[in-house]
Amino acid sequence: MRRVLGLLVFLSACSTTGGESGMRTFDLGTAAPKSQLPPLRAVSVRAPQPFDGVEMYYRLAYKDGAEIAAFSQSRWAAPPAELLRRQLVRALPAGGAAPCSLELEVQDFSQVFSSKEASDARVELRATLFTGVSRVASLNVNATEPGGANAGTGAAALARATDRAVEQLSGWAATQGGCKQP
Repeated sequence: MRRVLGLLVFLSACSTTGGESGMRTFDLGTAAPKSQLPPLRAVSVRAPQPFDGVEMYYRLAYKDGAEIAAFSQSRWAAPPAELLRRQLVRALPAGGAAPCSLELEVQDFSQVFSSKEASDARVELRATLFTGVSRVASLNVNATEPGGANAGTGAAALARATDRAVEQLSGWAATQGGCKQP
């Protein structure tokens, strides 16, 4: 009986080591975005359901593009709003006071499959710049990148799409006259 219990404990430990069949956790990587944002007073990001948790979502557009599902063995290291906020902070210049704050709302952060083997990573954001409580400008940001056939290639594609979204935000924010440093 002890041998059976020992074998069961050993097999249980082997199945939870995070190997090929175990849970995989992803983030957007360690690289800073290629584009730098102009100086900002603050950056905040929020995400409504279902993008407010650590689940990695996908759509099978070739079956039903309105259905959203989560990968069962893959998740984000933090909710997408936090992953995006970290990338935005990495894109800010060091020091310097600025009159504007940037607020983002995540509209979509998912992998969309056009077939069983092909997908696109989709990042959709609603960006608003504020000075105090006054809105300066708003922008819808849409970035897509080719993905692949699984969550790992989708995570890498979402990192690239996030980089493209930061590039769009950077160019837009730099042109807003109400946000220029005095």
